[in-house]
Amino acid sequence: MRRRVAAGVVLACLAAGCSGSSTPHAGSTPTNKGSSTTSSYGGTIPLAVAIPKIEAFVESERGLKFKHKVKVTLLSTPKFVAKLKSLQGKDDAKDAEKLRATFSALGLIPASTDLLKAFKAAYDQGTIGFYDFKSKQLYVRGTKATPGVQAVLSHELTHALDDQWFGLDRPGLDKSNQELGLAFTALSEGDAERTRMAFEAKLSSADKAAATKEENSGGTPKVPQIVLQIIGFPYAAGPDFVDAVVKHGGIGALNAAYRKPPVSSEQILIPDRFFSHDVPKHVAYPHADGTVIDKGDLGLIGLFLTLAQQLGQSDAATGVRGWGGDEYVVWKASPSRYCLRDSVVMDDSDSTAALHTALAQWSNKSNGKMHVDQSGATTTFTSCSS
Repeated sequence: MRRRVAAGVVLACLAAGCSGSSTPHAGSTPTNKGSSTTSSYGGTIPLAVAIPKIEAFVESERGLKFKHKVKVTLLSTPKFVAKLKSLQGKDDAKDAEKLRATFSALGLIPASTDLLKAFKAAYDQGTIGFYDFKSKQLYVRGTKATPGVQAVLSHELTHALDDQWFGLDRPGLDKSNQELGLAFTALSEGDAERTRMAFEAKLSSADKAAATKEENSGGTPKVPQIVLQIIGFPYAAGPDFVDAVVKHGGIGALNAAYRKPPVSSEQILIPDRFFSHDVPKHVAYPHADGTVIDKGDLGLIGLFLTLAQQLGQSDAATGVRGWGGDEYVVWKASPSRYCLRDSVVMDDSDSTAALHTALAQWSNKSNGKMHVDQSGATTTFTSCSS
């Protein structure tokens, strides 16, 4: 479980408007999760004693039984970080370079930013436990089953249970469409966070404070805000989505969501879109003025984060509400300059006009680095790094 890094996004702006919302903040404890104290959990106890109790708790919350035991290993910080590094993918550097080009073209980071180093710093410093899909083992940073470690175990054992029933390793999602992968991650992490929040709700006040202190012991990594926002999005938005699914159709609906998962960040942020099967519209890739080095979809959350940095959250939320679909391309305009062109289709003429207004405001502030074109229902903007 990555530490619950603040996503830096007012999610209610997208779901219900910036003027106020009853949506709970990410990381808050649902009020229907039982009493606030119990003697069954918490304290610092042997791992062998903690795991069976937490496994039973996870089974109760998820309404599923483990098909087989999960191997859990507690590691010291140096060994834990070494294990994390050993699992880094061979394409990480290539992917980071693509993101650097995309983010710098959007004005989210300087073109000189070492994104691979930034992501590694955020994960190395912000991760206190993870479930390895390949080995089917769970690793936790620490040598004792403290309240914080127990909370992490409740999160990661939920991943293990879901993996046994539904299979969580789905690399094809990211290769097909970034929004598919992001939405599935939000479902999975939201499910695990929901269990963790229910577990922590049963801790004593002292143990709950100890768990929170452990989870935040590494401080906030000194990396670009956009990195924290991307890492934090599934943890910030996922629990509310899962709560909405369970409220809509019970645990059976949550299980069904793994078989037919959400397909966009819009469905995560606005669950009614998921329930009504409102899928993103098809959008053709725009023309690139050079060799394409990255392409994909910004999605509702990506477009919002971009506009929020340029215009502020309220105007950004107004501009992206009604997002229907988008596709972008990125190319290198010079040795140190990248450009991105994104074509966006909205749900209706009113939302198209609102997006065009927001993009025009950005264009006016960009000193010629960004411009907007309109062709029927499709709005296309081009943005270049400094």
